Amino acid sequence: MKVAILPMSALLGLGLIGGCAARSPGQSPPVSASDIVPVRVASVRLHAFGKTVDLSGSLTALHSVTVGAASPGRIVAVNVRVGERVAAGQVIAEVDAAQYSAQLSQAQAGVAAANDGTLAAQARLTAARSAYTLAHVTATRMAHLYAQGAISKQHFDEMQASLAAAQAGVAGAQAGVQAASSMSSEARAGVDVAAVPLRNATIVAPFSGVITSKFVQRGAVVGPGSPVARLEDPSRLELDVAVPDRDAAALTLGSRVAVRVDSAGSSLRYGRVRAVVPSGNPALRSAMVKISVSSSAGLLPGMFARVRLVGAAHRLAAVPFSAIATRAGQTGVFVVSRSTARFIPVRTGALAAGLIAVGPSRYLPVGARVAISGVARLTDGTSVTIVQ
Repeated sequence: MKVAILPMSALLGLGLIGGCAARSPGQSPPVSASDIVPVRVASVRLHAFGKTVDLSGSLTALHSVTVGAASPGRIVAVNVRVGERVAAGQVIAEVDAAQYSAQLSQAQAGVAAANDGTLAAQARLTAARSAYTLAHVTATRMAHLYAQGAISKQHFDEMQASLAAAQAGVAGAQAGVQAASSMSSEARAGVDVAAVPLRNATIVAPFSGVITSKFVQRGAVVGPGSPVARLEDPSRLELDVAVPDRDAAALTLGSRVAVRVDSAGSSLRYGRVRAVVPSGNPALRSAMVKISVSSSAGLLPGMFARVRLVGAAHRLAAVPFSAIATRAGQTGVFVVSRSTARFIPVRTGALAAGLIAVGPSRYLPVGARVAISGVARLTDGTSVTIVQ
């Protein structure tokens, strides 16, 4: 049997032909098992996210007062500075009290004179009662003598007249005591009245707190009601912020919120929603939310504060946070379909319960499956296999 020996060029031609027969034109090369990435998947689903509302305002003290002058006059001393802490009863300022001291001394002298008058009236009453007693005894004796015919009727009538005069004297003395007692009471009341402006000339702190404003200096002349200083209690602070009606309706009284006061350090403070007060102006469409801020070192009334509240809930498409990836500077997720992962850019939003809001995107419908593991190994078009 003869064997045909082909030339080398023919053999190469057959090899090329054989190679072309193994893969049709345009067909992707086969994927090896090492190129398939195992992933776990989760479905895009709707989740209710509370919209966060960033607000700001100034801290105010629940207990605050503008301390004013009650007695008019010239300020002779101001004993506090702005920012200084004062205790209840501590002297803030003093008004010249010379005239008030003189008025009180005069009123006290009136009391002394009234007391002397009362003593004199009581002495006269005592004397009148003694005279009446003597006249009564004498008149009784004379009545017996007159009955026996020992004295004349004229003498008897004279003694009866003396008894009546003594009785009138007692009544007059009693009226004098009452008048003197009334004058003494009026004099004492005058002392009480005169003591008020003298006492008010010393302006004191009604409670412990911080001086946040000072309105007068030494030498200033003040009238009744003139403001002297602003006093605020920093132990109970509150933040008032205006919130849109829809978001305010979603707030719960007593809910805990984080408060940041930049001027008091970077650490967060916490407060609670104390009240939601509707606005009196319907056009504003907002409510005033009052947040009680827990007392802590460094916080003072007037400091600027920021707070983030969770307002009305919105149902948004969401995926687990582990599904988020960044490729070429874009944020997105890998949608798994027919064993292939496709990169879909998304806009991310709120976080809640391990979920993050994405979209909206017509390329990421609710129910679509996204990779939540092996994401670091994925690129657009990577072959994947789904594992539990």
